[in-house]
Amino acid sequence: MNFWEDIEPLTSDGLEAAVARAYDVFGAYKLSGTITYCDCPVCMTDGVARALSTTPLKEIPSKVLAEYTNSAHGHDKRTEREFKYFLPRYLELIAQCDPPTDIGLEVCLTRLDGYRASWPAAEIEAVDGFFDAFVGTSIHQLLLVEWPVGLRLEFDMGEVLGMVALSGGDLDRVLAVVDKSPDPEAAVHLASLRDDVEVRNGVPHYTNAHLDTYPEAKRRIGEWLMRDVVDDRIIAAHDALADPAYDAVLNLAFK
Repeated sequence: MNFWEDIEPLTSDGLEAAVARAYDVFGAYKLSGTITYCDCPVCMTDGVARALSTTPLKEIPSKVLAEYTNSAHGHDKRTEREFKYFLPRYLELIAQCDPPTDIGLEVCLTRLDGYRASWPAAEIEAVDGFFDAFVGTSIHQLLLVEWPVGLRLEFDMGEVLGMVALSGGDLDRVLAVVDKSPDPEAAVHLASLRDDVEVRNGVPHYTNAHLDTYPEAKRRIGEWLMRDVVDDRIIAAHDALADPAYDAVLNLAFK
């Protein structure tokens, strides 16, 4: 399922390099026979397991890898090695805006959770570097679509931040990437994200159903979005864009 079906694959030298690095760093991991999988009626069929085990990595379709995303595998060294084998393809498909999931981008990489505490440094940096490059490249996606509530961005940066949080990534690091990204593009995304901020007992929280069990991430993103410097960037973006089509999104910041 393509969650941004009208968006072309993201391209930038940094993102392409990050995907290539992932293939290089994780290239030593190989499958030994058929993957470990749960064959219960709601998980994975034998046919899908065989396809995942025999199809060349770079040729695995998103809809097939989504079956792996959504199925149970247990947690041991073998399943961790299998996931590392598939990980470069995950990152490549995510970069193509064709994430392998039927649920949401946020859940694509939940098997990464804990990677920053236990994986080798080169592997950690390969993942973190991809997140940096993906966020930095995503900033330039400003396609508008008509929703029942008016014009909105097709590309949801909130899903990207949710993916990083659920993956156990360095959330502050990717928020810093947005802070350093150029306006007015970044300011439009910041305004769009603000539409999902709720203030509870004086504390802003970013609302995303996938983050309901990650309250610290919700608070951290919410506080980050409500800084005065974000106000200034969004106000400046009105003049810089000089395009009334984006006003509906920019005005979300001050609703």
